[in-house]
Amino acid sequence: MSVTKDEIKFVKSATVTDTGSNGGPAGYVLIVNRQKYGLFPRVTRPKRIFGGILYRKLFFWNRNTGGETASSVLVYILRPSPAGDRFYLAKGTQTDVQSDIDSGYNWAGGGLLNSAITANDQQVSILFESNDFYIDNDQVIVINNHFLTNQTIDANVKAFESVYFNGGNWIRQTAPTADEEDVYPYGTFMGSGKVFSYNQNGNIEYVKSQNLSYTGEIVGSGNGSTTQYSHNTAHTLVKQATVQIKYTIASVQYTATANPSGTITGTHLSSGSVSNAGAISLTFDTAPDNSTNITVDYTEQSWSWSGNVLTVKTQEAVANNYATSNTYCAVALNVGDILTSADSKAVTGSGTFDLTKVTLDNNGTIEETWTCTFTSSTNFTCAGTVSGSVGSGNINSAFTPINPNVATKYFNIPSNAWGGSWQTGNTAQFKTHPAKAPLWLKEVVPAGTAAYSDNGISIELYVE
Repeated sequence: MSVTKDEIKFVKSATVTDTGSNGGPAGYVLIVNRQKYGLFPRVTRPKRIFGGILYRKLFFWNRNTGGETASSVLVYILRPSPAGDRFYLAKGTQTDVQSDIDSGYNWAGGGLLNSAITANDQQVSILFESNDFYIDNDQVIVINNHFLTNQTIDANVKAFESVYFNGGNWIRQTAPTADEEDVYPYGTFMGSGKVFSYNQNGNIEYVKSQNLSYTGEIVGSGNGSTTQYSHNTAHTLVKQATVQIKYTIASVQYTATANPSGTITGTHLSSGSVSNAGAISLTFDTAPDNSTNITVDYTEQSWSWSGNVLTVKTQEAVANNYATSNTYCAVALNVGDILTSADSKAVTGSGTFDLTKVTLDNNGTIEETWTCTFTSSTNFTCAGTVSGSVGSGNINSAFTPINPNVATKYFNIPSNAWGGSWQTGNTAQFKTHPAKAPLWLKEVVPAGTAAYSDNGISIELYVE
Protein backbone atom coordinates (compact mmCIF):
# COMPACT_ATOMS: atom_id res chain seq x y z
CA MET A 1 0.00 0.00 0.00
CA SER A 2 1.23 3.51 -0.75
CA VAL A 3 0.08 7.07 -0.30
CA THR A 4 -2.24 8.19 -3.10
CA LYS A 5 -2.54 11.64 -4.61
CA ASP A 6 -5.95 12.12 -3.02
CA GLU A 7 -4.46 11.50 0.44
CA ILE A 8 -2.09 14.49 0.23
CA LYS A 9 -3.94 17.60 1.39
CA PHE A 10 -2.88 21.21 1.75
CA VAL A 11 -3.78 22.92 5.01
CA LYS A 12 -3.30 26.44 6.36
CA SER A 13 -1.38 27.31 9.50
CA ALA A 14 -3.35 27.84 12.69
CA THR A 15 -2.77 31.61 12.52
CA VAL A 16 -3.22 33.52 9.27
CA THR A 17 -2.43 37.22 9.49
CA ASP A 18 -0.04 39.81 8.09
CA THR A 19 1.76 40.28 11.41
CA GLY A 20 4.71 38.57 13.06
CA SER A 21 2.44 35.94 14.64
CA ASN A 22 1.44 34.63 11.21
CA GLY A 23 2.06 30.90 10.90
CA GLY A 24 2.71 28.62 13.85
CA PRO A 25 1.46 25.02 13.98
CA ALA A 26 -0.86 23.49 11.41
CA GLY A 27 -4.53 24.31 11.52
CA TYR A 28 -7.41 22.38 9.99
CA VAL A 29 -8.60 24.66 7.19
CA LEU A 30 -7.88 22.89 3.91
CA ILE A 31 -6.55 24.86 0.95
CA VAL A 32 -8.81 24.13 -2.00
CA ASN A 33 -7.03 23.64 -5.32
CA ARG A 34 -7.88 26.24 -7.98
CA GLN A 35 -9.80 28.42 -5.52
CA LYS A 36 -9.10 32.13 -5.94
CA TYR A 37 -7.66 33.82 -2.85
CA GLY A 38 -7.64 30.44 -1.13
CA LEU A 39 -4.28 31.15 0.50
CA PHE A 40 -3.09 34.67 -0.35
CA PRO A 41 -5.43 37.65 -0.20
CA ARG A 42 -6.28 39.84 -3.15
CA VAL A 43 -3.42 42.21 -4.05
CA THR A 44 -4.81 45.66 -3.40
CA ARG A 45 -4.21 48.73 -5.54
CA PRO A 46 -2.08 50.44 -2.85
CA LYS A 47 0.04 47.26 -2.62
CA ARG A 48 0.58 47.32 -6.38
CA ILE A 49 1.47 51.01 -6.32
CA PHE A 50 3.88 50.97 -3.38
CA GLY A 51 4.98 47.34 -3.38
CA GLY A 52 5.20 44.91 -0.48
CA ILE A 53 5.84 41.37 0.73
CA LEU A 54 3.29 38.87 2.01
CA TYR A 55 3.93 35.52 3.72
CA ARG A 56 1.68 32.51 4.09
CA LYS A 57 2.48 29.21 5.80
CA LEU A 58 1.03 25.94 4.59
CA PHE A 59 1.45 22.27 5.37
CA PHE A 60 1.45 19.25 3.08
CA TRP A 61 -0.57 16.76 5.10
CA ASN A 62 -0.18 13.03 4.57
CA ARG A 63 -3.70 11.81 5.41
CA ASN A 64 -3.20 8.16 4.55
CA THR A 65 -5.40 6.27 7.02
CA GLY A 66 -3.16 3.21 7.02
CA GLY A 67 -0.26 5.11 8.56
CA GLU A 68 1.85 4.87 5.39
CA THR A 69 4.79 7.24 4.88
CA ALA A 70 4.91 9.73 2.02
CA SER A 71 8.53 9.05 1.09
CA SER A 72 11.32 11.28 -0.27
CA VAL A 73 9.02 14.20 -0.99
CA LEU A 74 10.14 17.02 -3.26
CA VAL A 75 8.20 20.26 -3.58
CA TYR A 76 8.70 22.99 -6.15
CA ILE A 77 7.07 25.86 -7.99
CA LEU A 78 6.12 24.24 -11.28
CA ARG A 79 5.35 27.53 -13.02
CA PRO A 80 5.79 31.04 -11.63
CA SER A 81 3.08 33.65 -11.45
CA PRO A 82 2.12 35.08 -14.87
CA ALA A 83 1.59 38.49 -13.25
CA GLY A 84 4.13 41.07 -12.14
CA ASP A 85 4.47 39.62 -8.64
CA ARG A 86 6.74 36.68 -7.86
CA PHE A 87 6.53 33.77 -5.43
CA TYR A 88 9.19 32.00 -3.38
CA LEU A 89 9.02 28.71 -1.48
CA ALA A 90 11.01 27.76 1.66
CA LYS A 91 10.96 25.00 4.26
CA GLY A 92 9.65 25.93 7.68
CA THR A 93 9.34 24.19 11.04
CA GLN A 94 6.26 22.79 12.76
CA THR A 95 5.91 25.89 14.95
CA ASP A 96 7.77 28.83 13.39
CA VAL A 97 6.00 32.14 12.82
CA GLN A 98 6.62 35.00 10.42
CA SER A 99 8.80 36.90 12.90
CA ASP A 100 11.16 33.88 12.98
CA ILE A 101 11.98 34.20 9.29
CA ASP A 102 15.60 35.26 8.84
CA SER A 103 18.48 34.94 6.38
CA GLY A 104 18.70 31.20 7.09
CA TYR A 105 15.55 30.49 5.08
CA ASN A 106 16.30 29.29 1.53
CA TRP A 107 13.74 30.73 -0.89
CA ALA A 108 13.48 28.56 -4.02
CA GLY A 109 11.45 29.07 -7.17
CA GLY A 110 11.12 28.27 -10.84
CA GLY A 111 11.20 29.84 -14.25
CA LEU A 112 11.08 29.36 -18.01
CA LEU A 113 13.86 27.41 -19.71
CA ASN A 114 16.19 30.08 -21.10
CA SER A 115 18.26 28.02 -23.57
CA ALA A 116 17.14 24.93 -25.46
CA ILE A 117 18.50 21.65 -24.14
CA THR A 118 19.82 18.86 -26.34
CA ALA A 119 19.80 15.32 -24.96
CA ASN A 120 23.08 14.49 -23.14
CA ASP A 121 23.66 18.11 -22.14
CA GLN A 122 24.87 18.61 -18.56
CA GLN A 123 23.81 22.20 -18.19
CA VAL A 124 20.46 23.91 -17.64
CA SER A 125 19.78 27.65 -17.99
CA ILE A 126 16.63 29.05 -16.40
CA LEU A 127 15.13 32.52 -16.72
CA PHE A 128 13.91 33.60 -13.28
CA GLU A 129 11.97 36.74 -12.39
CA SER A 130 14.86 37.87 -10.13
CA ASN A 131 18.35 36.67 -9.23
CA ASP A 132 17.69 36.20 -5.52
CA PHE A 133 16.20 32.69 -5.72
CA TYR A 134 17.92 29.87 -3.82
CA ILE A 135 20.27 27.40 -5.50
CA ASP A 136 23.07 25.23 -4.16
CA ASN A 137 25.24 22.27 -5.09
CA ASP A 138 23.61 18.83 -5.02
CA GLN A 139 20.18 20.38 -5.46
CA VAL A 140 17.37 18.71 -7.44
CA ILE A 141 16.45 20.58 -10.63
CA VAL A 142 13.10 19.73 -12.23
CA ILE A 143 12.68 20.01 -16.02
CA ASN A 144 9.10 19.75 -17.30
CA ASN A 145 7.74 20.34 -20.81
CA HIS A 146 4.20 19.05 -20.36
CA PHE A 147 2.96 22.52 -21.28
CA LEU A 148 0.93 22.54 -24.49
CA THR A 149 1.17 25.82 -26.38
CA ASN A 150 -1.07 27.48 -28.98
CA GLN A 151 -4.12 25.54 -27.82
CA THR A 152 -7.73 26.32 -28.71
CA ILE A 153 -9.62 27.09 -25.51
CA ASP A 154 -13.38 27.31 -25.08
CA ALA A 155 -14.44 30.92 -24.56
CA ASN A 156 -15.86 30.45 -21.05
CA VAL A 157 -12.72 28.84 -19.57
CA LYS A 158 -10.74 30.94 -17.12
CA ALA A 159 -7.08 30.67 -16.15
CA PHE A 160 -6.20 27.85 -13.71
CA GLU A 161 -9.48 26.03 -14.28
CA SER A 162 -9.56 22.31 -14.95
CA VAL A 163 -10.08 21.49 -18.62
CA TYR A 164 -10.74 18.49 -20.87
CA PHE A 165 -9.75 18.06 -24.53
CA ASN A 166 -12.85 16.96 -26.46
CA GLY A 167 -11.01 16.35 -29.73
CA GLY A 168 -11.38 19.90 -31.04
CA ASN A 169 -10.70 22.26 -28.16
CA TRP A 170 -10.27 22.42 -24.41
CA ILE A 171 -13.49 22.80 -22.46
CA ARG A 172 -14.10 23.40 -18.75
CA GLN A 173 -14.38 19.99 -17.09
CA THR A 174 -13.02 18.46 -13.89
CA ALA A 175 -11.25 15.11 -13.95
CA PRO A 176 -13.35 12.30 -12.43
CA THR A 177 -10.60 11.29 -9.94
CA ALA A 178 -7.57 12.91 -8.32
CA ASP A 179 -5.23 10.52 -10.14
CA GLU A 180 -6.61 11.63 -13.52
CA GLU A 181 -6.23 15.34 -12.77
CA ASP A 182 -3.79 17.03 -15.19
CA VAL A 183 -3.31 13.76 -17.11
CA TYR A 184 -4.27 14.02 -20.80
CA PRO A 185 -7.03 14.50 -21.94
CA TYR A 186 -7.44 16.48 -18.67
CA GLY A 187 -5.33 19.48 -17.82
CA THR A 188 -5.16 22.99 -16.40
CA PHE A 189 -5.57 26.10 -18.52
CA MET A 190 -2.65 28.40 -17.74
CA GLY A 191 -3.81 31.39 -19.81
CA SER A 192 -2.55 32.71 -23.17
CA GLY A 193 -3.38 29.51 -25.07
CA LYS A 194 -1.27 27.30 -22.79
CA VAL A 195 -2.43 24.11 -21.07
CA PHE A 196 -0.56 22.01 -18.53
CA SER A 197 -1.28 18.31 -19.10
CA TYR A 198 0.85 15.20 -18.64
CA ASN A 199 0.84 13.69 -22.13
CA GLN A 200 2.75 11.06 -24.09
CA ASN A 201 4.78 13.65 -26.01
CA GLY A 202 6.06 15.45 -22.92
CA ASN A 203 8.86 14.68 -20.48
CA ILE A 204 9.72 15.44 -16.88
CA GLU A 205 13.18 14.89 -15.41
CA TYR A 206 14.85 15.31 -12.05
CA VAL A 207 18.57 16.03 -12.22
CA LYS A 208 21.00 17.25 -9.56
CA SER A 209 23.37 20.18 -9.63
CA GLN A 210 27.02 19.16 -9.51
CA ASN A 211 28.92 18.90 -6.25
CA LEU A 212 32.61 18.43 -7.09
CA SER A 213 35.32 18.78 -4.44
CA TYR A 214 39.11 18.92 -4.84
CA THR A 215 41.84 18.35 -2.30
CA GLY A 216 45.56 19.02 -2.09
CA GLU A 217 45.81 21.53 -4.95
CA ILE A 218 49.17 23.29 -4.56
CA VAL A 219 49.02 27.03 -3.87
CA GLY A 220 52.80 27.38 -3.51
CA SER A 221 55.95 25.88 -2.01
CA GLY A 222 57.44 27.07 1.25
CA ASN A 223 61.12 28.07 1.26
CA GLY A 224 61.49 29.35 4.81
CA SER A 225 61.48 33.02 3.77
CA THR A 226 58.49 33.80 1.49
CA THR A 227 55.39 35.02 3.36
CA GLN A 228 53.10 36.06 0.50
CA TYR A 229 51.39 33.68 -1.92
CA SER A 230 48.76 33.99 -4.63
CA HIS A 231 47.04 31.32 -6.69
CA ASN A 232 44.10 30.79 -9.05
CA THR A 233 42.24 27.54 -8.49
CA ALA A 234 42.15 25.03 -11.33
CA HIS A 235 38.35 24.78 -11.13
CA THR A 236 35.89 27.67 -10.93
CA LEU A 237 33.58 28.93 -9.62
CA VAL A 238 34.49 28.30 -5.97
CA LYS A 239 32.16 27.97 -2.97
CA GLN A 240 34.21 30.25 -0.76
CA ALA A 241 33.07 28.80 2.58
CA THR A 242 34.42 25.37 1.60
CA VAL A 243 38.01 26.59 1.20
CA GLN A 244 40.68 25.18 3.53
CA ILE A 245 44.33 26.21 3.32
CA LYS A 246 46.88 23.76 4.75
CA TYR A 247 50.47 24.73 5.57
CA THR A 248 53.39 23.89 7.87
CA ILE A 249 55.26 26.36 10.09
CA ALA A 250 57.96 25.30 12.57
CA SER A 251 57.09 21.66 11.79
CA VAL A 252 53.49 22.18 12.92
CA GLN A 253 50.71 21.61 10.39
CA TYR A 254 47.91 24.19 10.34
CA THR A 255 44.55 24.56 8.57
CA ALA A 256 43.02 27.95 7.78
CA THR A 257 39.38 28.28 6.75
CA ALA A 258 37.31 30.74 4.75
CA ASN A 259 33.95 32.28 5.62
CA PRO A 260 31.09 32.67 3.07
CA SER A 261 32.50 36.07 2.03
CA GLY A 262 35.90 34.57 1.22
CA THR A 263 37.94 35.89 4.15
CA ILE A 264 40.51 33.27 5.19
CA THR A 265 41.69 33.11 8.81
CA GLY A 266 44.16 30.85 10.60
CA THR A 267 47.20 30.66 12.84
CA HIS A 268 50.17 32.72 11.54
CA LEU A 269 47.96 34.05 8.74
CA SER A 270 48.01 37.87 8.75
CA SER A 271 45.50 38.10 5.93
CA GLY A 272 43.86 35.81 3.44
CA SER A 273 41.10 35.84 0.87
CA VAL A 274 39.56 33.77 -1.89
CA SER A 275 37.22 35.14 -4.53
CA ASN A 276 34.26 33.37 -6.07
CA ALA A 277 36.39 33.17 -9.23
CA GLY A 278 39.04 31.22 -7.31
CA ALA A 279 41.71 33.91 -6.79
CA ILE A 280 43.59 33.14 -3.54
CA SER A 281 45.78 35.65 -1.70
CA LEU A 282 47.71 34.75 1.50
CA THR A 283 50.05 36.70 3.77
CA PHE A 284 51.73 34.88 6.67
CA ASP A 285 53.40 36.49 9.68
CA THR A 286 55.94 33.66 9.63
CA ALA A 287 57.19 31.98 6.47
CA PRO A 288 56.00 28.40 5.85
CA ASP A 289 58.74 25.77 6.27
CA ASN A 290 61.23 25.05 3.52
CA SER A 291 60.28 22.19 1.17
CA THR A 292 56.67 22.09 2.33
CA ASN A 293 53.62 22.79 0.19
CA ILE A 294 50.81 25.23 0.89
CA THR A 295 47.68 23.48 -0.43
CA VAL A 296 43.99 24.23 -0.84
CA ASP A 297 40.88 22.04 -0.54
CA TYR A 298 37.66 23.43 -2.01
CA THR A 299 34.32 22.67 -3.62
CA GLU A 300 33.42 23.95 -7.05
CA GLN A 301 30.25 26.05 -7.28
CA SER A 302 27.90 24.44 -9.79
CA TRP A 303 25.89 27.52 -10.72
CA SER A 304 26.23 31.11 -11.91
CA TRP A 305 23.91 34.05 -12.45
CA SER A 306 23.90 36.41 -15.41
CA GLY A 307 21.20 38.95 -14.71
CA ASN A 308 18.13 36.86 -13.95
CA VAL A 309 19.40 33.81 -15.85
CA LEU A 310 20.62 30.94 -13.69
CA THR A 311 22.97 28.43 -15.36
CA VAL A 312 23.47 25.14 -13.52
CA LYS A 313 25.91 22.31 -14.25
CA THR A 314 24.23 18.96 -13.63
CA GLN A 315 25.55 15.64 -12.34
CA GLU A 316 23.50 13.61 -14.79
CA ALA A 317 23.21 14.11 -18.51
CA VAL A 318 19.75 15.38 -19.45
CA ALA A 319 17.94 12.54 -21.21
CA ASN A 320 15.66 14.48 -23.59
CA ASN A 321 15.48 17.51 -25.86
CA TYR A 322 13.67 20.57 -24.49
CA ALA A 323 12.50 23.73 -26.25
CA THR A 324 12.26 27.10 -24.52
CA SER A 325 8.67 27.70 -25.62
CA ASN A 326 7.04 25.00 -23.48
CA THR A 327 9.55 24.04 -20.76
CA TYR A 328 9.67 25.21 -17.16
CA CYS A 329 12.36 24.38 -14.62
CA ALA A 330 12.46 24.63 -10.86
CA VAL A 331 14.80 24.24 -7.92
CA ALA A 332 13.12 21.63 -5.72
CA LEU A 333 13.11 21.58 -1.94
CA ASN A 334 13.66 18.17 -0.38
CA VAL A 335 11.25 17.85 2.54
CA GLY A 336 12.08 14.18 3.12
CA ASP A 337 9.58 11.68 4.49
CA ILE A 338 6.19 12.89 5.71
CA LEU A 339 5.21 10.68 8.65
CA THR A 340 4.29 10.82 12.31
CA SER A 341 6.89 10.38 15.05
CA ALA A 342 7.31 10.56 18.82
CA ASP A 343 10.42 11.35 20.86
CA SER A 344 11.85 13.23 23.88
CA LYS A 345 10.62 10.76 26.51
CA ALA A 346 11.17 11.92 30.10
CA VAL A 347 10.04 9.94 33.16
CA THR A 348 10.03 10.93 36.84
CA GLY A 349 9.74 8.23 39.48
CA SER A 350 10.52 4.50 39.33
CA GLY A 351 7.94 3.51 36.70
CA THR A 352 8.86 2.68 33.12
CA PHE A 353 7.30 3.87 29.88
CA ASP A 354 8.05 2.28 26.49
CA LEU A 355 7.51 5.01 23.91
CA THR A 356 8.11 2.59 21.01
CA LYS A 357 4.79 0.90 21.82
CA VAL A 358 2.82 4.15 21.39
CA THR A 359 0.99 4.31 18.05
CA LEU A 360 0.21 7.52 16.21
CA ASP A 361 -2.23 8.59 13.51
CA ASN A 362 -1.58 10.49 10.27
CA ASN A 363 -4.82 12.43 10.72
CA GLY A 364 -5.02 12.96 14.47
CA THR A 365 -1.43 13.35 15.67
CA ILE A 366 -0.29 16.94 16.19
CA GLU A 367 2.85 18.83 17.19
CA GLU A 368 2.57 18.67 20.96
CA THR A 369 4.30 17.91 24.25
CA TRP A 370 2.21 15.51 26.32
CA THR A 371 2.47 14.91 30.06
CA CYS A 372 0.84 11.99 31.87
CA THR A 373 0.63 12.81 35.60
CA PHE A 374 -0.16 9.97 38.00
CA THR A 375 -2.93 10.46 40.53
CA SER A 376 -2.42 6.99 42.06
CA SER A 377 -0.28 3.93 41.39
CA THR A 378 -2.40 3.08 38.31
CA ASN A 379 -4.38 6.16 37.28
CA PHE A 380 -3.12 9.23 35.45
CA THR A 381 -4.33 12.39 33.73
CA CYS A 382 -2.93 13.55 30.39
CA ALA A 383 -2.53 17.10 29.04
CA GLY A 384 -0.79 18.78 26.16
CA THR A 385 1.19 22.01 26.50
CA VAL A 386 -1.04 23.62 23.87
CA SER A 387 -4.06 21.31 23.81
CA GLY A 388 -4.70 21.18 27.55
CA SER A 389 -6.37 18.21 29.20
CA VAL A 390 -7.30 15.26 26.97
CA GLY A 391 -8.64 12.99 29.70
CA SER A 392 -7.49 10.37 32.15
CA GLY A 393 -6.34 6.78 31.86
CA ASN A 394 -5.25 3.66 33.68
CA ILE A 395 -2.09 1.64 33.06
CA ASN A 396 -4.13 -1.57 32.86
CA SER A 397 -5.99 -0.51 29.72
CA ALA A 398 -5.29 1.33 26.47
CA PHE A 399 -5.43 5.13 26.58
CA THR A 400 -6.62 6.69 23.32
CA PRO A 401 -7.47 10.42 23.50
CA ILE A 402 -9.41 11.73 20.52
CA ASN A 403 -8.53 14.81 18.48
CA PRO A 404 -11.96 16.49 18.17
CA ASN A 405 -10.97 18.41 15.03
CA VAL A 406 -10.73 15.20 12.98
CA ALA A 407 -12.53 12.69 15.24
CA THR A 408 -9.58 10.32 15.42
CA LYS A 409 -6.83 9.62 17.94
CA TYR A 410 -3.99 11.90 18.94
CA PHE A 411 -2.13 8.69 19.89
CA ASN A 412 -2.68 5.34 21.58
CA ILE A 413 -0.80 4.13 24.67
CA PRO A 414 -1.37 0.36 25.13
CA SER A 415 -1.27 -1.17 28.58
CA ASN A 416 2.01 -2.98 27.86
CA ALA A 417 3.79 0.39 27.43
CA TRP A 418 3.71 0.81 31.22
CA GLY A 419 5.95 -1.00 33.67
CA GLY A 420 7.61 -0.71 37.06
CA SER A 421 6.05 1.01 40.06
CA TRP A 422 4.23 4.35 39.73
CA GLN A 423 3.33 6.73 42.53
CA THR A 424 1.15 9.79 42.82
CA GLY A 425 2.88 12.80 41.26
CA ASN A 426 5.12 10.76 38.92
CA THR A 427 5.07 11.86 35.29
CA ALA A 428 5.75 10.45 31.83
CA GLN A 429 6.32 13.06 29.16
CA PHE A 430 6.84 12.75 25.39
CA LYS A 431 6.51 14.76 22.20
CA THR A 432 4.54 13.91 19.06
CA HIS A 433 5.08 15.21 15.54
CA PRO A 434 2.43 15.14 12.78
CA ALA A 435 2.53 13.77 9.24
CA LYS A 436 2.72 17.30 7.90
CA ALA A 437 5.51 19.10 6.04
CA PRO A 438 5.65 22.83 6.92
CA LEU A 439 6.40 25.32 4.14
CA TRP A 440 6.41 29.07 3.66
CA LEU A 441 5.33 30.93 0.55
CA LYS A 442 6.49 34.50 0.02
CA GLU A 443 4.82 36.85 -2.44
CA VAL A 444 6.85 39.85 -3.54
CA VAL A 445 4.87 42.63 -5.21
CA PRO A 446 7.24 45.18 -6.79
CA ALA A 447 6.20 48.83 -6.69
CA GLY A 448 4.29 49.78 -9.80
CA THR A 449 3.01 46.27 -10.55
CA ALA A 450 0.18 46.22 -13.08
CA ALA A 451 -3.20 44.67 -12.30
CA TYR A 452 -3.66 41.08 -13.50
CA SER A 453 -6.98 39.33 -12.84
CA ASP A 454 -6.01 35.75 -13.81
CA ASN A 455 -3.09 35.39 -11.45
CA GLY A 456 -2.10 32.13 -9.75
CA ILE A 457 0.78 29.84 -8.90
CA SER A 458 1.40 26.16 -9.63
CA ILE A 459 3.12 24.05 -6.96
CA GLU A 460 3.88 20.38 -7.49
CA LEU A 461 4.86 17.50 -5.21
CA TYR A 462 6.90 14.44 -6.04
CA VAL A 463 6.21 11.51 -3.72
CA GLU A 464 7.90 8.13 -4.05
